[in-house]
Amino acid sequence: MIKNNSQLEVVQEQLARIERALTSLRARVKNERNFAIYSEGYVDQIAELRAEIDAYQKAAKKNGKANGKDKKRRGRKAS
Repeated sequence: MIKNNSQLEVVQEQLARIERALTSLRARVKNERNFAIYSEGYVDQIAELRAEIDAYQKAAKKNGKANGKDKKRRGRKAS
């Protein structure tokens, strides 16, 4: 689980590496059946990392709205 922006950057780098590895595998393995078998782990890992990134970004967006914009609006109304 991603807890901060530094961890997000690391996970995004990992995702990019795995995607490059999958692209490289695609170029080397011409047989579709073999590619499906060899790529299974990469595809699963990509899906897992994307889900982690999405979950973190949704939580960050939700927390950003609750912590930042609401307080500013209250301050303006009170003035």
